[in-house]
Amino acid sequence: MCWHVQAIDWLLLCTCRVQVIFFGALPRRPFACIVDEKDREIARTAYYNGIAKQWHRVTGYHGGAFKHYMLNDFLLDKIGHIEGGSILELGAGNGYFAPMMLRRFSGQSPHRLVITDQAQALVHIAQSTFGIENAEYLTLDVQDGLPFSEGEFDLVLATMLFNELPLSVMRNTARDCQRVLVPGGRLLATMPHPALVYGLAKHGALTDFGRGLFAMPSAEGLRLPVARRSVEVYRSTLEECGFDVSTQDIVPDEKTLHEKTGFAHARGTPMALFCDCRRA
Repeated sequence: MCWHVQAIDWLLLCTCRVQVIFFGALPRRPFACIVDEKDREIARTAYYNGIAKQWHRVTGYHGGAFKHYMLNDFLLDKIGHIEGGSILELGAGNGYFAPMMLRRFSGQSPHRLVITDQAQALVHIAQSTFGIENAEYLTLDVQDGLPFSEGEFDLVLATMLFNELPLSVMRNTARDCQRVLVPGGRLLATMPHPALVYGLAKHGALTDFGRGLFAMPSAEGLRLPVARRSVEVYRSTLEECGFDVSTQDIVPDEKTLHEKTGFAHARGTPMALFCDCRRA
């Protein structure tokens, strides 16, 4: 098995809102045959609800192997502090990250914490399994817009979300994130690194997912919808939406490579892209 597929077996375990197994094997183009956009939205939501329990079993209490070994601590370091802040998490999946964040910043209390996902079943799992007192749990599809007023939040988290969206939807969502942030507020976003996606495409490992998206494969039968777009497209799109953007490649460190041999052949190859976006 090539390193791209080995590596993606671990990466696929990190995403909270991926299309996983659709009552068995994943269709090659799950929503491509649905023409009406509203019908697509209904089908997509039913899809996420259908796999919620299984996905919770896979990702567990740390978000899966990739997040556990590489991404969680990285993001927490970037967040820095939460005292008195208003925080919005988009695409939170089973909701494991928010309590992890509260543990990391023990003694600090956010003013407001809103945890959302498109799938009502995942929101229910998040609240029942990781429920945080005084947090708000909302079923929210970003494609419908964010139902918040301008400047309500200091921090928006979007982990492995923008890679699932067609470019026009990503642009609209980013604009909405900019709108709901206070001046100087931050959007922290991560996505599979374009170098990884390019490697998969080069080896013929991507399949058509419909709507301009592709599905990344896994020996487990899991599928992660991903857009083929460059670092520059991500950056320029976010800048067009009113953000000052800095990016950083996330590469497996030696400890991760030692403990998770599936990453060994990916040494030196970025697995994820981190975007730190500050409202201008």
